[in-house]
Amino acid sequence: MIDEINVEHVQLIRLTGLREDLLQNARVENGTSWSNISQTISEHERIISMGERHSRQKAIQDPVHGAIILEPWELDTISTWEMLRLRYVMQLGPAHIVYPGATHTRFQHCLGTNFLAQKSIRVVNYCEDLDTACFVPFSGLLDDYQKKLFRAAALLHDVGHPPTSHTIEYALESWANLDHTDLGEFLILHSGLTDVLKQNDIEPIDVVNILKKRTKDPIMLLLNEFLDHPLDIDKTDYLIRDAYFSGVQLGVFPAERVLLTNRVVLDKNGKYVRAFMLKAIHSLEALMLSRNWMFSDLYLHHAVKLAEALISKATYFRMEEESLTKNECIGFFTRMTDSDLFRWLSDSEIPFVREYISRITYRRLFKVALSRPIISFEPDAQKEILSMRDNIQRLLTLEDELADKRGSVVVDIVIPELGEKLLSKIPLLIGGERGFDLVALNELQEGRPLLQTLKQQTHTIPSVRVYTDPSIASTIRKKFEKRFPLAHMPEHRDDEYDLIEY
Repeated sequence: MIDEINVEHVQLIRLTGLREDLLQNARVENGTSWSNISQTISEHERIISMGERHSRQKAIQDPVHGAIILEPWELDTISTWEMLRLRYVMQLGPAHIVYPGATHTRFQHCLGTNFLAQKSIRVVNYCEDLDTACFVPFSGLLDDYQKKLFRAAALLHDVGHPPTSHTIEYALESWANLDHTDLGEFLILHSGLTDVLKQNDIEPIDVVNILKKRTKDPIMLLLNEFLDHPLDIDKTDYLIRDAYFSGVQLGVFPAERVLLTNRVVLDKNGKYVRAFMLKAIHSLEALMLSRNWMFSDLYLHHAVKLAEALISKATYFRMEEESLTKNECIGFFTRMTDSDLFRWLSDSEIPFVREYISRITYRRLFKVALSRPIISFEPDAQKEILSMRDNIQRLLTLEDELADKRGSVVVDIVIPELGEKLLSKIPLLIGGERGFDLVALNELQEGRPLLQTLKQQTHTIPSVRVYTDPSIASTIRKKFEKRFPLAHMPEHRDDEYDLIEY
């Protein structure tokens, strides 16, 4: 991704908020415009230089985890402009229009994930020889630099989130083939954050290699697994945090026990993996089911998903309206906060884009005209619906077919990443004082009820929803049902769920 962009142009866009061609023309002319641009940059640098490097530990009080102790280098890191922006990016995007308490931020979540990284270093044990069953503190496996890298990667794993977090990521990927990890990579390698990391003896590329899994180093691959896995510390924090702030208590599970029963072991292939004691199976069940229940009640709530779809579609059409370059997408969306995004969308010349933002602002949303599990449609219809998930043009074409007026219908393909395939292969430690064996969850009798539940959810949760104004809902629903006929479902058998791969 980095090879495809002009780093200097992106840096100027981030600092000034100006379009790429305007910056290039101003530089060539070298007149008043460039002088004003230079003054803007100088003022930014002056403000940034007011900060001083930290010299001692400090505690930040977190409502979820309590006191989070940060080292001076971590305090320097969260004091960068790049990290401070996350204070104004809501963790759950527009979910607060349904759950008023869900106004917590990506900044808070990054601190929480860092706390869990610190805690993992302290409480997780590891073993290189399962035959001896000798477990020692995980901290003994990592050297001082690796511990620092782990904490830095946990702190920075979401630094590239655009405004409203995941909400506009579909639009960003569709228009510019970028996601928040790409934006994060740019910031870690080419911003003020880069300088702070280097000043504190951390190689920025090492952080990126952990987050993007671009490494063959066994320890760095292990650190990636702590941060990018269906049972990682990232999800552990956001489940608890989202439940706490939203009031949806289905996300509460015994996180402490999950960490305490986590083990790092060396498998037969010489790879370090995270495994769990068999006695932790009920805690793991609670984590997995809590996550999926949170999808049902919070993340996939119909009004939340509608608001996200409105913002995402508005962003896509605004990018198309402005013909944003990849450089501009990186520059703009790594400087914008949520309020910046809404102002930018409100300035659109496209009437329905402005209307979408007004509908969210005044909470005058569309209503659900249709909501059906994808598996309820005929096989050919299923495949066509699924093909729209990664092809926004086909999705927009369908919306235009359903409605006489562009923007009056929103179709949302809801297919969350539940991670059931990875979850089924989670290694559990079976044995006792004379040694342990690694056994996958799907090979244990005790794991079958949970896996059956997860399997069922992968077929019942994926769905298609159609939103529109109540006055035309009936007409839109009939058009959709004619376009995508329902299957005549025979009596259920387990193998019938395998009609199509999600």
